[in-house]
Amino acid sequence: MACLNLKRLYSYLEGELEALEKKDFEAHLASCSKCRDAVEERRRLVEAVRALPPFEVPADFAQKIMDRISPLPAKVTLFSWLAAAAAGLATFVVMLTAAALLAGHSLSQLLLGLSRFTWNNIQSLAFFLIKIAKYILLVFKILAQISREIIEGFKVLTSFIGPEVQIIFVCVTFILIITGGFLWSRKLSVEKDYEK
Repeated sequence: MACLNLKRLYSYLEGELEALEKKDFEAHLASCSKCRDAVEERRRLVEAVRALPPFEVPADFAQKIMDRISPLPAKVTLFSWLAAAAAGLATFVVMLTAAALLAGHSLSQLLLGLSRFTWNNIQSLAFFLIKIAKYILLVFKILAQISREIIEGFKVLTSFIGPEVQIIFVCVTFILIITGGFLWSRKLSVEKDYEK
């Protein structure tokens, strides 16, 4: 019989071997001092582990571990984001350069291609930013026109009502704005509490 593997050794110590297997196992032990020493060593180890007192895990053990594991710092600074972005960009550039050089391109070909790529992307980004700026300007023009119309409407409205009614109207509007803001902030705080 070949020398024993750990699985059979532990099966023997745990009393999980069939009678025939156990007999063959013990016959091998009688003839192999190396396996006898291994069994005796493992037997002492198993007995030492069984002699240990049972370990009670505290009820809040998992929560304490989870509190200590923090995937991200509580507050991430702009500097840390910029440092991570710079490291990522540098890694990308190094990997791209290595891949191009390993593919057989020269450094001048790589720089020429990179400059073309960069220039095309800058042009595309510039056109995109110009379009966004035009849309933002259009939105501001529309909002300015709407606010002018509202002011004209208030002028016409105030010409029909007296100063007492105007004061009441301004006070009611102010109260409605404050109440709306308070209710909105309460809604947001309830949603935050619910998410926790």
